[in-house]
Amino acid sequence: MEMRAQLLIGLEHWLEKCRMTQAEAAKVLGVTQARVSDLKRGKIDRFSMDLLVRLAARAGLKPKLKLAA
Repeated sequence: MEMRAQLLIGLEHWLEKCRMTQAEAAKVLGVTQARVSDLKRGKIDRFSMDLLVRLAARAGLKPKLKLAA
């Protein structure tokens, strides 16, 4: 699975688990409510890898990179 997709899924799970409103989650993540809506809707094309990593860190998530030969 693509790394961006994995990060997006992780953030979606975090949003479900936290049970915050989109506005509350937006404050925690440092983005607008509309960006949180994009996350929840799985609009991966609207997020760069860099932004997803930053959002994951702000959410307290710890992404791990696994390389395979």
